[in-house]
Amino acid sequence: MNGARGPDFLIIGAQRAGTTWLHRVLSQHPALWLTPVKELHYFDKLWRTRTWLDPYERRRLRLIPRDLWHLRYLLGRRSDEWYRSLFHGAQCRGLLAGESTPSYAVLDDDTLRTVRQMNSDVKLIFVMRDPVDRAWSHITNRHRKGRTDDVSVETALDLARSRKVSRRSNYLDTIKRVEGIFPPQQLFRGFFDDLRDDPRQFTSEVLSFLGVEPTAGWMVDVPSAVNGTGHSTPMPLEFARTMAEFHLPAVREMCQVFEGPPQKWQVRYDALINGTIRKP
Repeated sequence: MNGARGPDFLIIGAQRAGTTWLHRVLSQHPALWLTPVKELHYFDKLWRTRTWLDPYERRRLRLIPRDLWHLRYLLGRRSDEWYRSLFHGAQCRGLLAGESTPSYAVLDDDTLRTVRQMNSDVKLIFVMRDPVDRAWSHITNRHRKGRTDDVSVETALDLARSRKVSRRSNYLDTIKRVEGIFPPQQLFRGFFDDLRDDPRQFTSEVLSFLGVEPTAGWMVDVPSAVNGTGHSTPMPLEFARTMAEFHLPAVREMCQVFEGPPQKWQVRYDALINGTIRKP
């Protein structure tokens, strides 16, 4: 497809750090376009050949109207040309086009280079969340979706400390890998704490990063529900204390790089470990 350049921006994570909220809000801006389906999983599942063959995709798309875009997404043979075509229509209308797949935060160097080859000017949005809260939100979300039957403390700790889950909270590693492939100015580094506490200011900062301005009345529907630490399932104190010990070294390292939220995480972790607070 002549002139197709791939996405102009990607929300790459972190998982359970408000990416769905951000996708919904940015989709409202008249200068932006985000894919109707969140989480295309193109770059982390390059081995796929057809989207419709994946049972998970068929389940999550069964209630979505089958317009031309959805038909192309479901029935097209997955390739770089197919992926570029998903953004081309919006770009032809003068919009900045993007998608959200939190798994992209853990792409390896070779795949990040593939992303860069697709569009060397692509901008990447990365939101970091308290690793203990992020892990608990991940586990309880799996439980709600029926992907795990057991949310006992022992099982939750095993899952939270597994490489598959814990690497998603290794934020400095993500930043190092991304900035090893892309210029630092192409990576937005934000915090879930700021998104939660002042969503309009946070969104304005993201828009500024993307090079667009807020438009009067554009954000009339600001979703109030930003994923919490497990909704109705309270985090057990034993889980919080054990995971605070697990993540404290990395958070201390983050405090040497960032102001703000990481310092608060460290204070909380120290208090949990020392037993000076009795609630997660």
